[in-house]
Amino acid sequence: MSVPFPDVVARTLLDLKVKVVFGIVGIPVIEVCEAIQKAGIHFIGFRNEQSAAYAASAYGYLTKTPGICIVVGGPGVVHALAGVFNASANRWPLLLMAGSSATSQRYRGAFQELDQVAYLNQSTKLALRPPTATMTPELIHRAYHVSINGTPGPCYVDLPADFIQSSLQESSWKSLSCVPHPLECGPDPTRIQKAAQILKNAKSPLVVIGKGASYARAEESILTFIEKTHIPFLPTPMGKGVLPENHWLNFSSSRSTALKNADVVLLVGARLNWVLHFGFSPRWSKDVKFIQIDSNAEELGSNGGDVSLGIWSDVDLALLRLIDSLQTWNYCYEQSSYLSMLQKHRKKNESKGSQLLKKDMPLQMESALIVINDSVKSLVKDTQRNVTWVSEGANTLDKGRRILEVTHPRGRLDSGTMATMGVGLGYSIAASVANPHDKIVAVEGDSAFGFSAIELETAIRSNLDLLIIIINNNGVYHGLDESNFKKLKSHHKLPTTALSPAVRYDLICEACGGTGYFVTNVNDLKNAIQDSWGRKTTCLINVMVDPEMDKILNFAWMDDEKLNAKL
Repeated sequence: MSVPFPDVVARTLLDLKVKVVFGIVGIPVIEVCEAIQKAGIHFIGFRNEQSAAYAASAYGYLTKTPGICIVVGGPGVVHALAGVFNASANRWPLLLMAGSSATSQRYRGAFQELDQVAYLNQSTKLALRPPTATMTPELIHRAYHVSINGTPGPCYVDLPADFIQSSLQESSWKSLSCVPHPLECGPDPTRIQKAAQILKNAKSPLVVIGKGASYARAEESILTFIEKTHIPFLPTPMGKGVLPENHWLNFSSSRSTALKNADVVLLVGARLNWVLHFGFSPRWSKDVKFIQIDSNAEELGSNGGDVSLGIWSDVDLALLRLIDSLQTWNYCYEQSSYLSMLQKHRKKNESKGSQLLKKDMPLQMESALIVINDSVKSLVKDTQRNVTWVSEGANTLDKGRRILEVTHPRGRLDSGTMATMGVGLGYSIAASVANPHDKIVAVEGDSAFGFSAIELETAIRSNLDLLIIIINNNGVYHGLDESNFKKLKSHHKLPTTALSPAVRYDLICEACGGTGYFVTNVNDLKNAIQDSWGRKTTCLINVMVDPEMDKILNFAWMDDEKLNAKL
């Protein structure tokens, strides 16, 4: 009995327990995508390959299984490469598959011809073109397992057009068993004992929780460790929610003080990259010691780290062993001068609050974010529903990191290690599919939203319950008010950061079949959030805020550059 090749691919994905595929159909993969959908796998068709690949990578992070993305060859692969790069930088499992020109036409200028394996070799853990159609199931399995094991990342499998048009004899290929979870390796016991001793001798220890801890599902072991040791902690932006935001040992609001004064730092699934100022002085003490737990041995000792103190292990297993080694822990950090200093700075910083909020005053970006956070928190207070935040932009992302409260692990998705703009709608769609009972709230800058705005149609067509809130300051970083925009436009002197104040993102959502709201003050914003909450469709709130025309741009990484220039 012969089986059409597209059905073979679909059955292979079923063997791998794949539940959803993201992508865009076209020649020659349309038959493959139709077969996948017919087999009962949820196929979500996007409008741009970048967003499809971003969605698949975020789905991989949220489910700890490779997100599957299928696109056409040539330009489809080039567009999807943005998502491949993003998955690699964030260490998220992703399996990209794409159609390619027929093997008999290769090197002849075939339709959308591109040597896709060579093109993706440098950006993936593994890129494969099956030498025969019958080997395709085996190589899909191999790419799937390479993507999820070791350091997670993207893999690629090529699907030549002539293979797709062929049929295979049932006897020529076989179903393969699926290993449902990645293999996990524990730590070296001597390294655990060494780390425990250093922590016991520390005067001002600190724990930094990264998104690697979130990916590892290490929330219970981290909570046990913190409760046992009473060491203060900080989450990185996507490490938020691993432990409760309101935990008494969370010192996010006195971050700079905690970094500068720590003498021993336990990095739990966090990297010493730009997010943590590379582990260098003056952001950190010159004498600080970093104990890094990471599943990637090559990351240990990078920048300000010390490879001799690194622990190569699955994060959760390493924490469990570290907890076991601290049975005799008896130091009381509640009475330490370090903890008292952090508490003092936290109280001072948190007292600044939201005293400027008035019902009908023009909105500032920060006050809008406070209203959003408080309104959402109030709406979910008496429910069992989690809220997953998606955040992207520049100022919106930076301020939102401090203001938007994350209530559960993996409850925040943002632009990540590469600060990638355009991920917002793809991430929101992936989060809604991965966790259909959650409410997904995307808070985006107007510039960032523009990268993937048409995926509103994808979300609405897919019947997804999303709330998208645009913090609209008419520009990239900052913009112009309407009168200044018109004046400068007429003289062809618009600044490079300016975007048109006339864009009604709420009406774009309505044109795609969703519900839109136009907001200019606190009261309207509260009402729009309240009204949108009960709707079972994609809603968009276009929040007009002060464009901050004269504000000087300043971000943490810019400060680091200035400091380094003086050294």
